[in-house]
Amino acid sequence: KVKICALAIGHPRGGLDTASAGPLMLCGGCCRIFGGTDLRGLGLAKAKVVMHEDDSESDATPSRPARAARERLPSDHMDTDMAGGEVVGCGHSSRGPFEQFPKDVSKRNLPIVLFSDDASEQLVWHDGSILKGTVKCPPGRPDVWNRDPVSMSPGYLGFAIEPYEARYLHYSGVGIMFSRPMGGKFMQPSIDTILVCVALNKLFGEEGYEFNKVIDVGAGSGFIGKFAGMKAPGRGRLAVTLVDIDPIAEEYCRSNGFGARPRSELGREIGWDYRTTDALRLLEAESDFDLIISNPPYIPAQEEVEEDDGLAHPMGFWEGCGLLVRLLELVFEGRFAAGAHLIVMVTSLTLKSRRVRAMLAKAPEHKVCVRKLLEREIAWKAWYAGRGKGPSYLVATSAERGTRERLGDCDYYVGCTPPGESRFGGLQGARDRLYGYHWHVAYVLDISRSAS
Repeated sequence: KVKICALAIGHPRGGLDTASAGPLMLCGGCCRIFGGTDLRGLGLAKAKVVMHEDDSESDATPSRPARAARERLPSDHMDTDMAGGEVVGCGHSSRGPFEQFPKDVSKRNLPIVLFSDDASEQLVWHDGSILKGTVKCPPGRPDVWNRDPVSMSPGYLGFAIEPYEARYLHYSGVGIMFSRPMGGKFMQPSIDTILVCVALNKLFGEEGYEFNKVIDVGAGSGFIGKFAGMKAPGRGRLAVTLVDIDPIAEEYCRSNGFGARPRSELGREIGWDYRTTDALRLLEAESDFDLIISNPPYIPAQEEVEEDDGLAHPMGFWEGCGLLVRLLELVFEGRFAAGAHLIVMVTSLTLKSRRVRAMLAKAPEHKVCVRKLLEREIAWKAWYAGRGKGPSYLVATSAERGTRERLGDCDYYVGCTPPGESRFGGLQGARDRLYGYHWHVAYVLDISRSAS
């Protein structure tokens, strides 16, 4: 394997014998120079491109991009400018206005990360800032324009970020300045976070819904709960509870970088409540929440896949479906307020759990309605959020790969697919060239109990 240094070659073909090139090990800097271009299209027809993988939470080794890398971005990156807190000229209505933080919030060399309304595009400026509470986006085109976001940190395009590194994350008028405080164990915002917000946007845009008491279960960074607080339809005061078992999550959500606002976008007064406790005990003690949102650990442990009654409580922030199962049970038991909605993230990985599949299949018998607000294939870094290179018990069977399974009211894909075998392929089959990823299908479900 040849590890190429971007600074050494300067040009994709410079100093490299393409006729005899073997597998290439690429570092994050190289990907930034190439701007995410498939190297085989640059004369490396015989080369197999392999992304460098390590034990970090990013897709590539993070480093400050060289100025030269920006000059090599494709010319179809449309120029942008700043006006009134908005990025104009790139065609995204979700771009702004940016969050306004308290004046003591300032940070330079801050990545600005934006998503389009449907999360089909991600834009990143590496050198943004927040000065006295005001977000400043660099003029000119973005450093990264990701037209198929399948993870939050597309190292193959030149953006990778660790939990402790600061960034401004923005979706549909809501933003946070996030870096996980020292000692925190909760997960940083991921592509899941944005997809749950996309689904909430859909729910909130439908007629007939009003919500007055919201809880974000396993809130972590609190972005989902903040988004719900800003957007939830209804009249009068809105109560928003952010609960997590990690006390560092509460510490962050109380910070000025989180930036809880006193009023929603609809002008509703918001009462923010921060809890460090077992969310299930809280829900059993307070049953009057009418919007329960959770992006819980959703990767089954082996016993959950192989045993009908297998159940594992969350181990870390990714494995064990115990929290999800208990949330479903609370809906089945009618423990929430009349007309309450549980908005929950699961994926085709989750559906390898026999118990989860059985509960979804039996939902109609319990007069529980389940509908899919969102279906989207995303990447799974099995080498990080998993056991090595992807345990075989989570891989879809040959039948599961191409056919959805009917469970109650909805059809779902079950299991993950290995690298190079995306179910959907992405733009021009690009996903199958991302060799460091397995693939699973994300579902954001709206689960409610029929009034009858």
